[in-house]
Amino acid sequence: MRKIIISYLKQHPKTVRFVWDTARLLLQFIGLFIPIKKERIIFCSYGGRSFNDSPKALYDKILKMDFFSDYDLIWAFDNPNNYHVKRGKKIKIDTITFFYYLLSSGVWISNSGMDRGIGLKRKRTIKIETWHGTPLKKILGDENQTALGGKKISFKGKPDKNTIRCSQSDFDRQLFARLFNADIKSILKSDLPRNDVLVENNFNVDKIKHKLGIPLDKKVILYTPTYREYLIDENYNTYIAPPLDMKLLQEKLSKEYVFLVRAHYAVTKSLNLEENDFVYDVSDYPDINHLYLISDILLSDYSSTYFDYSILDRPILCFAYDLEEYQAKRGLYLNLDKVLPCRIDKTEQELIDSIMNLNYDEACKKTHVFHKKYAPYAGESCKIILNVLMTRLK
Repeated sequence: MRKIIISYLKQHPKTVRFVWDTARLLLQFIGLFIPIKKERIIFCSYGGRSFNDSPKALYDKILKMDFFSDYDLIWAFDNPNNYHVKRGKKIKIDTITFFYYLLSSGVWISNSGMDRGIGLKRKRTIKIETWHGTPLKKILGDENQTALGGKKISFKGKPDKNTIRCSQSDFDRQLFARLFNADIKSILKSDLPRNDVLVENNFNVDKIKHKLGIPLDKKVILYTPTYREYLIDENYNTYIAPPLDMKLLQEKLSKEYVFLVRAHYAVTKSLNLEENDFVYDVSDYPDINHLYLISDILLSDYSSTYFDYSILDRPILCFAYDLEEYQAKRGLYLNLDKVLPCRIDKTEQELIDSIMNLNYDEACKKTHVFHKKYAPYAGESCKIILNVLMTRLK
C-alpha cells in the first residue's frame, strides 16, 4: 500500500504540495506549545531506513565526548526493533511520537532531511544536514525529468545561514549553496563524517573478508550501480538490470577476483543475483566503508561512491552502459569523460578488458588526482562539525 501511495503522489504533484503545506501549518501551530529542549538531539539516516552513514558517525563521536554526556539522544527508525543503540531512545518515524521529539529537540542530525520534506522552521533548533554524497547525478528538481511533474524546486527568501552542512570539495559546496538556497559560509569544508574512517584506515581487512566469506587470496571488485528511478516494475519496485553476464564474468575473472554487488539504497529489486564463490550480494551489508576498505577496485556508473572511494587512492572503473538514456532522463552535473580517472566502458567486453588490462599503480595515481580535487578535506569531519555545534550550543 505504501508503494502505491508513493507512486500516486509522484504522479500528482499538486496533491503533494497540498499535503506538505497543510502538515507544515499544523506542525508550526503545534510547535508553539512544545518547548525546545536544548540538550536533546534527534538523529535519522536515510529517512529512518538505516543506522549508519554520517549521522551514526557523529553519534558515535558524541558518545565519547563529555560535553554531550547529559544530552538526550533520540534515533528515528522505520522499524526501531531492528536496531540497537548504545545510548538513547529509539522511536518510530512518521508517528505522533516522532513529531513530538522532532519539535522538542534542540539539534537535528540527518543525511537526507529530517522533517520529511515538510519544511518546518524552528528558530532555536540547530540543524546539521550532512547529505549523503557529492552529487554526480542531478538532484532536488534539477533532474531532466523530475518526480514532481517537471516542476523545479524553488526557494524563497534569504539564503539559509543557520543549517550546518558539509561539503567534500568546492564543487559540491557551490552546488549545495544553490540547491538548498544556503549561505555558502554555512557549508563547511569538512568532507563527510562517515569518511573519517577511510582516512584512519585501521580496520582488520582480513576479519571483514572472513565475515563475508571472501577468500583472502582473491582481489575484490566492488560494484555500486545507482538506481534509475524511471525503471519501475508492475509491483512498484525500483530495479536495475545492467547487461552483465555473470557466468561470463566468472569465467574471465574468477581466478583472480571476486565480484561484490552493492545496490543503491533506493533499489528494491536488483539483478536477481545467484550468489556463489565469485558473486556476492552485499546490498544489505550495514557499513559500506568496510566494503570500500576490502576492495581493490571500485566499479560504478553515476554514483557518489566514486568520491568517497577515491579517498583510498585505489583504481576506479566506470560501466555506463546506458549513458545517453540516463543523461536524457536524469542528467549529470559532470562530464564523465572529462572528470573520472578512467575510461567509460559501455559494453561488458570493454569492462572485462579494462579489468584484465588494468595497470594498478597507474590507476592509483589517477585516482589520487581525482581525490585531491573532489575530496580534499577528508579526515576530521566529525571534529570540525561538532566543534561548530558546541560553539552554537554554549
